[in-house]
Formats: sequence, C-alpha cells, structure tokens
Amino acid sequence: MTNLIIQVSKYLIIILMALYTLQCFTVFSRRDEESRQYLFLRQNMLMFFMHFVAFMVLYLEMAETTLLIFYGAQVIYLAAVLLLFTKLYPRASRLLVNNMCMLISIGFIMITRLSYSQSTKQFKIAVVASVVALLVPVLIRKLRFITKIYWLYVLVGIGLLALVAIAAQSTYGAKLSFNFGSFSIQPSEFVKIIYVFAIAGLLSHARDFKRIAVATGLAALHVLILVVSKDLGSALIFFATYLVMIFVSTRNPFYTLAGILAGSGAAVGAYFLFNHVRVRVQAWQDPFQDYQGGGYQICQSLFAISAGGWFGTGLCQGSPEAIPFVEQDFMFSAIAEELGSIFGICLLLVCMSCFVMFVNISMQLTNRFYRLVAVGLGTTYAVQIFLTVGGGIKLIPMTGVTLPLVSYGGSSMLSTLIMFSIVQGLYMLQRDEEIKDEEKNLRMAQDAAFTQGYQQQGGGYDPFYDTGYGQESYRNDGYGQQPYPDDPYEDDPYADQTYDEPGYMRDGYKEEYDEPPYGGDDSGNPGYGGYDGYDDGTKYDYYGEETYGAYGEEDEEDPYRQ
Repeated sequence: MTNLIIQVSKYLIIILMALYTLQCFTVFSRRDEESRQYLFLRQNMLMFFMHFVAFMVLYLEMAETTLLIFYGAQVIYLAAVLLLFTKLYPRASRLLVNNMCMLISIGFIMITRLSYSQSTKQFKIAVVASVVALLVPVLIRKLRFITKIYWLYVLVGIGLLALVAIAAQSTYGAKLSFNFGSFSIQPSEFVKIIYVFAIAGLLSHARDFKRIAVATGLAALHVLILVVSKDLGSALIFFATYLVMIFVSTRNPFYTLAGILAGSGAAVGAYFLFNHVRVRVQAWQDPFQDYQGGGYQICQSLFAISAGGWFGTGLCQGSPEAIPFVEQDFMFSAIAEELGSIFGICLLLVCMSCFVMFVNISMQLTNRFYRLVAVGLGTTYAVQIFLTVGGGIKLIPMTGVTLPLVSYGGSSMLSTLIMFSIVQGLYMLQRDEEIKDEEKNLRMAQDAAFTQGYQQQGGGYDPFYDTGYGQESYRNDGYGQQPYPDDPYEDDPYADQTYDEPGYMRDGYKEEYDEPPYGGDDSGNPGYGGYDGYDDGTKYDYYGEETYGAYGEEDEEDPYRQ
C-alpha cells in the first residue's frame, strides 16, 4: 500500500507543480485585479497541497513522529511569510512572494529527504532570514541616501573579498567562508548585493568614457580577487552581471562585446595559469576518463538525471546521496532523479518567472540607480541558476554554486531573500510614485473642470456641476454644506405654470409683486421687491442687495428697507 501511495504521489506532485507553473505566466495576461488575486490564492493552495503530499510520503518512509511536528512548523512559517508580506506591504509583487515561498518549500522537501539534521538547521536560518527580509523594503523606501554612497559599497565589497582571499578557510582548494562553530558564513554571497549597488552607483553617474573605464576597472578588481580565491562560480556571476548592467546603462553593444572578448581571453589565461581551472575543464570535457577523480561528481549527476526520466523514481526511491555535496551543488540533479525531469523543467520556469518580474520591475523604475540595481540583482539570480543547473547537466564546467532558495546553505538563503526584498522595495517605491502622480493628475483634472464650469457660468460657479465623485450635485452655500437640492424650484407651487402667460412674471408669481413698484414696469425697471427664488424671507432692493443684515437685523441706512 505504501509503494502504491508513493507511486501515485509522484504524479500528483508533478501535476500540482505544473498547474502552479502555468499560473506563474497566466498572471501576466490578467488585467483585472480581482482575478489576479484569485489566481495568487490558487497558487498558495497548490503549494500547500504539494507540500502536504510530499511530507506524507516522507513520513511513510521515515516513520518519525518528529517529522510531523517539523511539517507543522514549516506550514506555519510559510503561511506567516505570505500573510506578513501581503499585509505589511499590500503594494508588493504577490507573484514574487508566492514564488519565493514555493522555492523555499521545495528546498525544505528535498533537504529533509537528504538530511533531517541539515533541514532543521536550514529551517532555522530561513526563519531568521525572513525576519530580516521583512525589514528590507522599509529601508529601501525610507533611506534615499543609499543612491549616493556607492564609493562606500566599492570599499566594503573589495575589502570583504580581500579578507576572504587572505584569511578564509580553504575548502577543496577554494577560499570561500569563515567558520564560527557549527555555522559558516560565505561573504561572497553578500558581496554580490554590495557589488550590484556599487556598479549601479558608478554607472548611473558615468557620463563619459573615463568614468566607464573606472567602473570597469573596479569590477575587474572584484573578479580578480575571486579568481585568486579560486571562487570561480562567484567570479563568473560578477562578470556576467557587469556585462548586462553596462549594456543597460550605456545601450552601447560595443562595451558588451569588448567585455565578452576580454572575459574570454581571461578565461583562457586562467586555464593555463591555475591548475584547479584545468582540472574542472578536463572533468567537463570527459568526466568518465577520470571517473574516480575529478569527474566523479558529474558522472553521478548524469546517472541520477537519467535514472529519474520524465516522471522520477519517487521521493526516497532514488540514490541522490551518491552525489558528493548533492544538497549544495547538485540539488537540481537530486530533484530530477526523484521528482522527474518534468518537475525540474517546471522548477526552472518558476525561476524564470522570477527573473521576468525582476526585469519587468526594472523597466518600470524611473530612477537610473534603482533601475540598474533591479537589473543587476535579476541578472545575478539568473546567472547563478544557469551555472548550477548547467554544471549539473554537463552543459558547462561545474562551478560549485547553489540553487537559490532550494539548495542547502545559510548564506545563500539569507542573501537571496535579501535580494528579493530589495526588488520588492524598489517595486513598492515605484508604486508609491505612481500613486502620487495619479493623485496629482486627478487634482489637476478637477481644478481644470472647476475652472471650465466657472467660465461657462460667466464667472459664476455652476450649482449643478458634478464633482466627479459620483455624489449628487448640490448648490454650494459657501461653507462646504449642502443645504439645497438640485432643483431650486422643487417646492414651488407654481412650478407647473407657464411663465410666459400674460400677467405672470418669469418667476411664476402674480400677487402684489406683478405690478410696479415691485414687479417692474414697461421701461425695463426690474423693481426692488422681486422674489429671488429662495423662500427665506429676505427682501432685495433695486440693485439686488439684501435689505437685512447678515444675521437678520435691519440695516438702518438702507433707503429701500421694507
């Protein structure tokens, strides 16, 4: 029975993932906000259902009660992240929030399957990282001076990379991290963000070739330090990010082409200068030639992907642990083996939709610095995915970078969540500006309409002018009140009379006011006791002035006082 549930579950997981992925791109065609919100809610339901099915299978295989508690904690965490982001930041991109939680949940599933102890550690890091990520959009929206301190970013970034090259612990020949007890910190993960801010500041102020050359030199210095530290994956990420950012900044393909040629020459030089570069390239060219040595990881990765096929072997039915450092460098291969290549393709499409959102947000930003930051962070994210997946399928030499939000790694988790939150902050910042512009345009339109109505009435205010707020039009009494309905003759007992009949004035009254001196005469004298249309008891003189004071007292100096 257990085997049957496991076999059925793998197809159900694929279907749920495919439906979620389809809606990641369907949302771009939806213009109605209500339908978009409904679609996002469906994505959340699919994510939680898939998470439940996967942990049900893990529980059937492991039969550990603590796994149920761990599952409940993950559900609470994912629900809290979704709720807090949407409630604290209603203008945030809901698609990015959903995709972020979906990728984290897939990481929880696979890391728990590979190592329960590592999954609990990853969960704790994710909780802390999410708290930090919730604060980042506030800082982006409030601290506007971050656009001006780009030289500080340059100094901090180069300083941290130099510190790693000098004092960091060496792991398999590469200097990557500092260890603090059971935890380790990889500074290059955070320098990626600082580097993007530094390059964005340099290029946003670059108005001539000299400044562009300075920016290029500083970017090359970052890459050179990483090459010396033998952190080739980060070096490639930094290099590719700079190429995209300089093209977006200058719109000059010559700079990008020159950068590609220079990078290619540097790669050839690194092959002859550094032994570890030659080992990785040779392992990529023919991994089976050195199966027991440098090619072992790639060979096992290819075996795992081929064993999984389109639909996978099912959770806990494969052997992904045979790949060294599978939970860090080859997570995509483990997913393809047990969940299938279809699931793996859907995973890549979800990551692609995140990149599309990054680019879409950057195109909406009007501030040059913010636009370059969004493009740079999106490129960093996309290149990292390309390197880890490309290395696992033998498309490119293995570089040893993680799959963001999915692979095991505290520094990678924290830095990626910060990247997503920065882009969210930029998106909300742009939304704030758009709403302010809309309100300003609305006020201008109202002022223009008011002026037009004023002019149409010969300089007077149109009492029937509709303000545009869908409310009933009223006369303005000068104090913001609305005492008079639309029809000033609503209670007029003579409203049905024909005003042009002989013996009647235009106002419909005939009694003692229809003859001089009150009703006027044949010479055009309007009289000085005419009815003004408002039954408030006020008398008017020859010139239309009130014969009573503003508070109902008689004016002793009025010669026409009745």
